[in-house]
Amino acid sequence: MAEEKDYLELEEEGGVIHISFAALGEIASQAALAVPGVAALAAVPQTVVRGVQVQLSEIGICTIDLHLLLTMEQSFAQVAKQVQTAVKTAVDAAVGIEVAAVNVFVAGVAVR
Repeated sequence: MAEEKDYLELEEEGGVIHISFAALGEIASQAALAVPGVAALAAVPQTVVRGVQVQLSEIGICTIDLHLLLTMEQSFAQVAKQVQTAVKTAVDAAVGIEVAAVNVFVAGVAVR
């Protein structure tokens, strides 16, 4: 059985770069929170950062699950699509890995 890792390994000319799943989760978290209509990340079990789960395939493709609390100001579908785009762009820009999917779960509505 393959070893379960808590970090991504990027092999470069000068050596190996290790990026924790928590760091990837924080990038995704900040990108999601910057989208209008996202009020907060929901507290769910087994997340690397509040509301964020990161999985990495054996070939280095990343999948990110986000559990969000949204406001009622915009369409949930529109906000979710904007979150998917923002998170993919942010992770790719910061780390340079392929994000196969950003799955958005609307965990609730923030009441103000």
